[in-house]
Amino acid sequence: MAEPVPVETISETPSPLEVQQQQPMTATWAETWVNVIFPTLFGMAAGAFWQASISPHLTYGLPNPPQGGLLIMMLFSPLLHRLLTPHPPSMWLDYLGGIAALGVPLLFVWSTGMGGFVCGGYLTVVLWIWVSTSWWRFHLPPFRLAIWHTMGVNIGALGGSLLYHGLMM
Repeated sequence: MAEPVPVETISETPSPLEVQQQQPMTATWAETWVNVIFPTLFGMAAGAFWQASISPHLTYGLPNPPQGGLLIMMLFSPLLHRLLTPHPPSMWLDYLGGIAALGVPLLFVWSTGMGGFVCGGYLTVVLWIWVSTSWWRFHLPPFRLAIWHTMGVNIGALGGSLLYHGLMM
């Protein structure tokens, strides 16, 4: 015959229950504004500004408006870090590193002329949509937030320059 399995005794002190916190199903409007809308609007303003003010004076058309938007983003990286991330201001160099990690390759891609629309435009839009629908769930360091924001500024600068060119020129 099999021996009976001993019944565990219940201890006097209750053990803490492990409760797994569920991830939210959607991003809040604040997260959407900070990580998607504001970088895109910043890029649109930078691209339109570059198209209106800088591009007419350039002999060879370089840097073009998407490149100009990325360069302006690098210039304003301390301010953007302060406004768009919850991290301490002393970490703005990490934010600048994220901008440079994606921005410098995009600067080269956009210098290829019309071929830049495939990588700098279409591919970046697809990646940006994927990032915008998945990364909001996580508490990201400044480097990764900057990569996300750089995609938005890149797309916004392209859209802003095309919009300005179509409406004003």
